[in-house]
Amino acid sequence: MMEVERVQGIASISIPKDTIPPEFIRPENEQPALTTFPGQAPEVPVIDFANKDEKNLVDLIFDASCKWGLFQIVNHDIPSDVIQKLQDAGKEFFELTQHEKEIYAKPPDAKSVEGYGTKLQKEVQGKKGWVDHLFHKIWPPAAINYQFWPKNPPSYRFAIHYFVTQYAKR
Repeated sequence: MMEVERVQGIASISIPKDTIPPEFIRPENEQPALTTFPGQAPEVPVIDFANKDEKNLVDLIFDASCKWGLFQIVNHDIPSDVIQKLQDAGKEFFELTQHEKEIYAKPPDAKSVEGYGTKLQKEVQGKKGWVDHLFHKIWPPAAINYQFWPKNPPSYRFAIHYFVTQYAKR
């Protein structure tokens, strides 16, 4: 398999901060803080799943995605403990050794989005954006490729299966 540089790999050998390659260090005024938006914070689009008009929901999601690239969903009926289990399982996956994560790597020539991978985003003002990610399908069952579902940490598959059996088919 072709060796791919991953964000966590670069970060793990880049301590202290001044050894991170300079093309990845954003100016201080662009680094994460309570808010990085100058002025009054914008109101992110909120989509209410209590609205049962499916066409309207699709239109709202499409509009928010095009204009903002993100949105908040309310009244989704997913308990906070389920969300926490999903977040914890994802965090545990990304804390695995690089070797363990590479087991689920997306092949370099793959057309599918599924697998563990790295995305180098376009440069903005001479600075690069870089992110490691894990994508896999969870629904419908016929579309699931378990090759990309991590077996480690053990909580990962349990958390995803629990979420899917309770909520994905709604």
